[in-house]
Amino acid sequence: MAESPASPAVLPEPLRAAIARDRIPVEVVAHVEAAHTAEAAARILGVAVADIVKTLVLTDGADRWVAAIVPGDRRVDRARVAAMVDAKRLRFATADEVLAQTGYPAGGVAPLAFAKPLTVVVDASLTAPVDRSVIAGGGRPELLVRLAVRTIVEHNGAQVGAITDAATASRRDG
Repeated sequence: MAESPASPAVLPEPLRAAIARDRIPVEVVAHVEAAHTAEAAARILGVAVADIVKTLVLTDGADRWVAAIVPGDRRVDRARVAAMVDAKRLRFATADEVLAQTGYPAGGVAPLAFAKPLTVVVDASLTAPVDRSVIAGGGRPELLVRLAVRTIVEHNGAQVGAITDAATASRRDG
């Protein structure tokens, strides 16, 4: 695997602080090339796209904000997410909304330590095997972190459910 461990000090402060405060075991993966998509991250690191997770922000356009964490090779099903969080309809947040809600730029959203409270939902396909580790955004497009899915679920008090369509591999959500 072509990854270069980096110091946790390179992570954005809120993420670094949450990792230190909650003693979250992560491996920081930094690379020169920004990875704005799961496919790009997989290519750069030489791993399967399914081992990359996307943290996608959805909103009802009013007061409901949801972070949907899904495998890089699947598309989120907005209707399933909406049903899971008891919302009528959800849309993808704009890049400005993503930054305002999470504190991270689109393409680099970490699955932890959001700037504002978000409901977090994790696709059930990520929870097996029980000790599965994945690679997620590290708060900037050129940073990634490897961590356990159970850590994402437990740290966020996330709901777990079928929120992707296994038959539609993702080229791009949105």
